[in-house]
Amino acid sequence: MPKKKGMMMASFSLVVAASLLVGGANVGAAASNLESTSVIESTSVSLAATDIPAKFKPSVEWVWNNRIVKEGSTNRKNLIFDQIYVGKGTLNYVVRWQSPKNLTLQQRKDMASMLSRQVNNWNKQLKGYDGWPYDNITVKIVGWAVANPSQILNKQSNEIVYTDTITDDLSKTNPSIPAKLPVAPDALSRFEHFNDPNYAYPGGLDKRFDMYLWGTANFGGGAGGDWGQRMSDDYILSTLNSDEVHITEHEMGHGFGLPDFYEENERPPGGFPTPTIMWAGNSSKITEWDTWMLRYTWSQVKKDTSRFPIR
Repeated sequence: MPKKKGMMMASFSLVVAASLLVGGANVGAAASNLESTSVIESTSVSLAATDIPAKFKPSVEWVWNNRIVKEGSTNRKNLIFDQIYVGKGTLNYVVRWQSPKNLTLQQRKDMASMLSRQVNNWNKQLKGYDGWPYDNITVKIVGWAVANPSQILNKQSNEIVYTDTITDDLSKTNPSIPAKLPVAPDALSRFEHFNDPNYAYPGGLDKRFDMYLWGTANFGGGAGGDWGQRMSDDYILSTLNSDEVHITEHEMGHGFGLPDFYEENERPPGGFPTPTIMWAGNSSKITEWDTWMLRYTWSQVKKDTSRFPIR
């Protein structure tokens, strides 16, 4: 497995494994052997950090102290926790479509639904836990960034399409990656302005976008951080109707501040009591360990009441 890499001053993971992707398109046959553990159903519970089960406590605390704190992955006040909190229970995406493939209206609708499912698969682990105030997150796609606007088939009057591009540096070393990288306006990007509490988004908060869903032709594996999730265009299109999308959920985990576990010294002594989606190839879905790691991380970051005022 390759190691973590830095990207745009945000946490970044690269998941490139033959067992996960075949030609960057979809989960390969070997993925059917991935272990998984059912997530905790947290509906109608009121828990706190002191309620963490004994079997999870040592590994969760070790990862918090020896990975998250040391690496500073929750220091930036632009985690998905922050994005949801400032957005009052909403997350806005722009789809960055670095691909020659057209997108039908149905695919665009399905993409919005897919993102909503993946975000809420994480959010339901927080529901009812330690003051987390949101039972469900409203997820919207507020724009489409493409190199050619004709790729948006049957464009609707309420759909916004951006056509500005920059050069993708990755294409300079990998010619199979499209050189043109579509971009949405920086003025609407939370990533560019989260440090300024007085910043006013043109058109208001609803017009902002928090993250990109970034589909790149011929991109292997996935990358993620507080800027969004990147994977191949084929992978996105092949998972539009899946309940849980392995790579997308893994990369969202980084947006919450959770780390990768590629090397042995990056894992807690004695390992994990259950599989985890954050160790590439270990689980294809969010597990009980991921639930408690997410919850513990929330309990720690919410101590900064200036960052997360009580609601």
